[in-house]
Amino acid sequence: MYFHSPEELKRIIPVCDGVWNKDYLYEYLVWSCNIEFEEYINRFFSDYLNDENLADMLFSFLLDDDYNGSDSQMGAAWLISKLDRRVLQAKKELLIRVQENEADWKRPFPDVKDLDGL
Repeated sequence: MYFHSPEELKRIIPVCDGVWNKDYLYEYLVWSCNIEFEEYINRFFSDYLNDENLADMLFSFLLDDDYNGSDSQMGAAWLISKLDRRVLQAKKELLIRVQENEADWKRPFPDVKDLDGL
């Protein structure tokens, strides 16, 4: 989909009653890489940084080769880095898997060598 502005993106909401719509979440992740949409997307996700269901969806984007090279993966890695530490601790196995990726931009914490601090 193409959105000219954050106001247009607001017409689709990627979560309803705690259930994430993967297609809409994909759009939010792709558009999170556009500076014009950054403020709106940051505000939107700020309410969901402790949501384990969101975390699962974000990891699914990063670990799915069908999305390889997509801005959705960059957006997912960026958003994972913002998640509440308790959520990251609960998802430690997934976090270790994505941190092992050779591409820096696919790692939520590219400069971190040891995840024991979580």
